[in-house]
Amino acid sequence: MSTLKHKGKGPQAITANGLRNGPVVYLDPNYQWSTSFDDALISEDPDIIEKMRHAGDAAENANLVVGVYFIDVSAETGLPVRYRERFRTNGPSYDPGTPPHDSFVPTFIGG
Repeated sequence: MSTLKHKGKGPQAITANGLRNGPVVYLDPNYQWSTSFDDALISEDPDIIEKMRHAGDAAENANLVVGVYFIDVSAETGLPVRYRERFRTNGPSYDPGTPPHDSFVPTFIGG
């Protein structure tokens, strides 16, 4: 049985994290996963939302994604309603290049 919940209010999209390399992903209109929120399938239609639920469950069961859940999308702006979800649309909040500890220089205080 699915644990993927839909709140039933307003436009919805589905998000998750990809298991191959961990990016935030969104279910697109072809029921594939995209790293761009601009590609996200957004719907209020109960039939489409049910198909979205099945696609999310299937992808999680196939170990393609993890942490699948519905997000509320503003009908006015087309953006996620919650700040957390708007923040996630911008990608990682860190530079995956050089680890910050590489530039760390230990400083000894005292004697």
